[in-house]
Amino acid sequence: MSSVLRDLGTWFWRLGPANPILVRVVHAGGRRKQHLILRAGYLVALASIVVIGVLVKQSGETSLAGLAKNATQVFKMVAWIQLLLVSIIAPIFTAAAITQEKDSQTFSILLSTPLTNGQIVLGSLLSRLFFVFVLLAAGVPLFCIMMVYGGVTGGEIALSSAIAAATALLTGAIAISISVVRIGTGRTIFSYYLAIALYLIVLYGVSSIPAMIPPEAPTSPTSGGRMSWLAALHPFLALDVVLGKTPAPDPGAVAHHGFPWRYLLAYPQESYLVWTVIASCLLILFSLFFVRRSALEGEMSWLRRATEALRLSRRRSEQTRAPRRVAHNPIKWRESATSASATGGNLSRWGLFAIGLAVGVAVLIAYGNGAMSVTTARTALFGIVLIELCITLFISTAAAATSMTREKEANTMELILATPLTSRYIIWGKIYGLITAAWPMLLVPVLTVALFVVFQLLMGKGEPVVYPEALITLPLLCVAFTAFVCVIGLRQSINQKKTLAAVFVSMSVVIFVFAILGGCLGTVFHSPELPQMTAALWPAGPYTAVYIAIDPGAALSPYGANIDPAVLSNCRIITVLGSICMAAIYCFIVGLMHKSMVHGFDMVIRKQSA
Repeated sequence: MSSVLRDLGTWFWRLGPANPILVRVVHAGGRRKQHLILRAGYLVALASIVVIGVLVKQSGETSLAGLAKNATQVFKMVAWIQLLLVSIIAPIFTAAAITQEKDSQTFSILLSTPLTNGQIVLGSLLSRLFFVFVLLAAGVPLFCIMMVYGGVTGGEIALSSAIAAATALLTGAIAISISVVRIGTGRTIFSYYLAIALYLIVLYGVSSIPAMIPPEAPTSPTSGGRMSWLAALHPFLALDVVLGKTPAPDPGAVAHHGFPWRYLLAYPQESYLVWTVIASCLLILFSLFFVRRSALEGEMSWLRRATEALRLSRRRSEQTRAPRRVAHNPIKWRESATSASATGGNLSRWGLFAIGLAVGVAVLIAYGNGAMSVTTARTALFGIVLIELCITLFISTAAAATSMTREKEANTMELILATPLTSRYIIWGKIYGLITAAWPMLLVPVLTVALFVVFQLLMGKGEPVVYPEALITLPLLCVAFTAFVCVIGLRQSINQKKTLAAVFVSMSVVIFVFAILGGCLGTVFHSPELPQMTAALWPAGPYTAVYIAIDPGAALSPYGANIDPAVLSNCRIITVLGSICMAAIYCFIVGLMHKSMVHGFDMVIRKQSA
């Protein structure tokens, strides 16, 4: 019996802590300067938020109850930011599992070693999650500092960290499953990013719909929020339950719902941890059957024969069809019209177009039938337009960040440089092509708003859901925001050698810039006493720009519809002028960055090729 236990312990030891893949990656990654900078930056960001929050909240406070209340608010803010950072960082770390072994052509060598399927899968997974878990562990002491003031319990700290760790585990398991099934390509990374972003954004938006809130959910005495049915399926909704923003109902009040709904409602945070861990284990077990399947030789399966037949017929049709019209810039055409574009191709873009337009039509029908009030329809329209714009900016940033690195990794950069095309021609073609490729997605929020404007003009109802000038401000600002994120991504794609590094840096810069703009404009420059300043400055950021375009009354005054109609009319004109000015400023920044990239293009490319 002792020998069996010893062998079993040895097996688990080699499967986990002593896994050769895990040891190699952790040993090599722990000595890399960029990983040290990333860890230090993460801790500095969290520590700065904690210190600033404590200093600001605790200033002038002397009572213990007040100190405990303020510490609770700081903890809620830091816990939410930590989960947001993990949701961004974990997919970036784990996405390398999709293409790294395939691109470096080392997977066949890995299969020839004595490593088992479990060691290969778990080694690849744990090696990519190790640094994420280290970041989470490093943030625990910062949370414990706030326990000194009271109002924060160890259980809340443990649950908030566990939700972040479970989210990272699930994203890693999905990435590993895609990797070992051997369907991972360069484009799969961005489909993977997009799927995670859509899941987080869409479910969080749907959770605010009154129909998704159970009647047993109590109202929070501090935030006034109520828990959604989706709380057990979404990390941020589960964290809101832990933080007390949307308290869970009493188990006795939901006992009549039966299994498993009563547990999902009464214990949403624990339910989220359970199902994410189970789903991750199932994905890992599923992956074990495909590790060496791609290396087997023999007769092709029926699925592969059908795929080859489709490819053959496509090649024949390409040989007989008319030549494509490349227009005046071949680089622009290649980015916007061919499969080389990293935005996911025409199917993804037009699929998002159809889905977004269908959701907008559904909300319009509900509003026209009287199922929605003006306020509810306006809130739904704001959420739809904001989600559509965020998805567009996300895809555009990822596409731009891979525009040049894709050429470097595919060894086609030398072919481009060997042509008579100048650096100005190449870079402008990339920017123009990326914006052109994004136009179906940019068209969705504009058409959604146009449907409500046209409906309002035809039906002649009283208070409009959205004002007509939104058809002027939104298109200008959407194009300006898209051009800005494209040049940010393209600049990093030129400066970085690897795709993941370019994507990570580009996403970080875009999120930081828009978060700063949204935070500053939403708080510092929100002046109810001087709404004209708010109307002029809020178009600078995506969130505030959509907010003031869809609901200017609520944006310009804390009393919403109680704002003076004459002041509101004046501010609407200022908003249009401010949107035009902000779009011009973004275009000016794009022009400056384009000029800078043109001047440094040859030097950077030659230095990387040396």
